[in-house]
Amino acid sequence: MNNLKEAIRLLAQGERQTVSLVCKVDAVDIATRTVDCTPLDESAPLLGVNLQANQGSDYGIVVFPKVGSFVVVGFVSDGNAAVVLLTDEIESVEIVFKDAVKIAADKDGIQLQISGTSAKLTKEGISLNGDSCGGMVKVAELTKKINDIEQDINNLKSLFAGWTPVVQDGGAALKTAVCTSWANAMLSLTQTNELENEKVKHG
Repeated sequence: MNNLKEAIRLLAQGERQTVSLVCKVDAVDIATRTVDCTPLDESAPLLGVNLQANQGSDYGIVVFPKVGSFVVVGFVSDGNAAVVLLTDEIESVEIVFKDAVKIAADKDGIQLQISGTSAKLTKEGISLNGDSCGGMVKVAELTKKINDIEQDINNLKSLFAGWTPVVQDGGAALKTAVCTSWANAMLSLTQTNELENEKVKHG
């Protein structure tokens, strides 16, 4: 039975042979998703070796090897077609789905794009839809600042609520009450760095 399976496999394959070579990467073309490389057996350099099954495709998974690293190149159809099967060191990776989802990763970080939404993760931090709006707000610090203002307004309200007009003093009693317990307690101006999380930015 095993002999029959092998015979069918050989008939289906015809004259085609599949071989592979270990090569050193000389150049990487990101636009065409190909590499130029030199086999370690000192045979002729290989130019334009595909990094994915369909070279004309702009989606799928593509691993871009680092120049100078090693790859395993596979051949089919008597060597008329070649594709990188395995990589040693990688420069970057791209995963692109047909429905406008793209994930890219390299030594600097990871980027994710879904239609008009994007996220970027690097050692500096995270950016959501860019960084034009600066860092995300620190909620605890913002709440404290708002509470300080609310308390200040409440203190002023209490002064007015507890104030009793004095006949013919021209408002002197009110001025004394306000200046003594409220007006001299100045609020500090908020600085951006007090409320901004510089590690998470958005646009």
